[in-house]
Amino acid sequence: MGDGTTSEQTEEEKQGLRVLSLQNSYRSGNDDILNDFYIPCLRNANQYDRAAGYFDSKSLVLAAQGISKLVLNDGKMRLIVSPRLKPEDIEVLEQASEPETDLDENEVIENALHRGLSTEQFEDYLKRDRFKCLAWMLEEEMLEIRIAYMTDADDLNPFSHYHEKLGVFSDDHGNQVAFFGSINETELAWTDNFESFDVYTNWWPGLDMRTSEKRESFNKLWNNEESRVTVKELPDAVESGLKEHSPETVDGRPDLELFNKEDTGESEEEEIPLWEHQEQSIDEWIANDYHGIFALATGTGKTRAAIAAANLDADNRVTLVVVPTTTLLNQWKEDIEELIEDSEILVCSGETDWRQEMLGLVNPYRTESTDVIHDRPKQFILTTIHTAVGDAFRSFLRGVPPNRLQIVADEVHRYGADTFSQLFEIDAGRRIGLSATPERRFDDAGNRKIMNYFDDIIFRFETAEAIENNYLSSYDYYPIICDLNEEEYERYKSYSQRIGQVTSELNSNNPSKSVQKLREKQERLSRDRAKILKKAENKPHRFGRFLETYHPTPAIIFCEDNQQVDQIKDQLNRKKGEDSYAVFVSDMDDDKKASAFHQFNNGMVDYLLAINCLDEGVDVPDCPTAIIIASSSNERQFIQRRGRVLRKSEDKSKASVYDMITLPGLIAEQGNNMAREFVKKELHRSRVLMDSADNQEKIRQMLREQLEPYGLGHLALI
Repeated sequence: MGDGTTSEQTEEEKQGLRVLSLQNSYRSGNDDILNDFYIPCLRNANQYDRAAGYFDSKSLVLAAQGISKLVLNDGKMRLIVSPRLKPEDIEVLEQASEPETDLDENEVIENALHRGLSTEQFEDYLKRDRFKCLAWMLEEEMLEIRIAYMTDADDLNPFSHYHEKLGVFSDDHGNQVAFFGSINETELAWTDNFESFDVYTNWWPGLDMRTSEKRESFNKLWNNEESRVTVKELPDAVESGLKEHSPETVDGRPDLELFNKEDTGESEEEEIPLWEHQEQSIDEWIANDYHGIFALATGTGKTRAAIAAANLDADNRVTLVVVPTTTLLNQWKEDIEELIEDSEILVCSGETDWRQEMLGLVNPYRTESTDVIHDRPKQFILTTIHTAVGDAFRSFLRGVPPNRLQIVADEVHRYGADTFSQLFEIDAGRRIGLSATPERRFDDAGNRKIMNYFDDIIFRFETAEAIENNYLSSYDYYPIICDLNEEEYERYKSYSQRIGQVTSELNSNNPSKSVQKLREKQERLSRDRAKILKKAENKPHRFGRFLETYHPTPAIIFCEDNQQVDQIKDQLNRKKGEDSYAVFVSDMDDDKKASAFHQFNNGMVDYLLAINCLDEGVDVPDCPTAIIIASSSNERQFIQRRGRVLRKSEDKSKASVYDMITLPGLIAEQGNNMAREFVKKELHRSRVLMDSADNQEKIRQMLREQLEPYGLGHLALI
């Protein structure tokens, strides 16, 4: 048929559908009917009229490139289909048929449209949630569906159904393309079945009459003017009992034999199951032009949400995942392999020889055509931040166009530090930051770098909300009171006085030293003072007394340093035995850490002693108990530690958080302002940790009683 143009055609007439080179017919064995016919016609049309025996909403996803262009051109689809629909599609159609359907859930798409929705964004919305897009298109009258019944089906044969298959594409220049043959409007028909159909265009001599016939046939059906077929508008069809005509039911009961025999367009769809908050975060990311930070509470699925987002891809991009530790590399690799089976993953760290493989992986994204890239499996590069900011690693990414590269930065709050700022030189078209606590403490400059690169926090889901909605385990909070000894309290007071002097100097108009040096001194003194609380001499003995009380296990024990780990081990050896625990600290080699984690995760030991390296990211879903021996005043740290035990698990009905609170001891003078500030700093952690706990009121009263001897009982109620 060629492109069908003649010298008499005007320039306007050559636009739209007429630019396509279409054949007289298509057969699956010889032609790519989806990419050579269906999608190009949708892209160039402003109306698509389709009558088909079967329809499923997966066909919208399959033809996303064409559907999105049609929608963004203010086009319209009119479908006449048999009532033999999938239950999910029926549910959407039933909701859309209600006159007062509440489509507030489509607000994200609405808002994105008002900002100027791109073709790519709509394609990804379709892939994210085809049912939401189907409902939205129906609500916006971009899609209209009518249901065709055989008028005498109930009397002659309950399984007789409308089975005709024709379609007509039209553009706003008067061009039309009609097709007629075996093909249904389903995913299976357009991809896997062996189908054939004839094509007619109204600009090719001799075929315009056939095109008009198909157009007339469709209009006759649409207006319910066929004698043996009844065509109803959607609300009437639903009222007539759409579900009862589904291929999966006969008189409300399953009819599997019929279902298996008929071509219903069913096929397995590789979707990543998501919770509602994960879906919302991805929708906001798409609406924000594929930039943003997901601030999801620890345990609520940041990793899964990011992988699902990275898997949304109209074209094909290589995905760079940056993590802070090698432990998280393995966890990410396992999660990607589980969720995207055909993915290819390259792990780059100081422990792997990745350079040659990296070159082979990224080169096609620099040089190959879009068609070649599109056919590649999903490609992931996993690396630690220390490798990612190196000149050698970043040089491999140079020349990869931004529209072929996306980045996921796990524990993104880490990367605002000056030593990691080179990460933000990587020009990725799509960017996701992940953190339960994205803001850096006392670092406005670092926060600005992170927010400028990722374009702000686009979605938050806090711990309290996650517990309330049953995404995280509920928990109880138990403070373990430990006093400083006299010598420690005197040292604490001495440090406080020196910190006060430096602070006064900083606040003066003419400091005797440079501001930078004074701030460094202030930070050093504050760290040294904090260590007095973290490593209080009474803590190991107090922990030993705690071991004699009932507490659920397995339990993670968070310690300050190796010396404290040894002290806690001594108590465990005495009270529980040397086979009761394993140690997981950062200066151990990877094999020993893996062995310790394996023992703990498989119930071989009851306690796992950790220093910092279990604060972020590592999944221990079956662990119900955290015991915090040492903690800083950094809110991120103790929130992350709490999060380690809040993940839901079949083997865990509730979690427990035990937190060693250090008090100045009764040697502190009542009413002393320094003692008051001491207690307030420690209680800040308690207030945050008990805020979402089931037993918070009981614990507040207990703390009040504990603080009364200091004359500070009222602080527990603030």
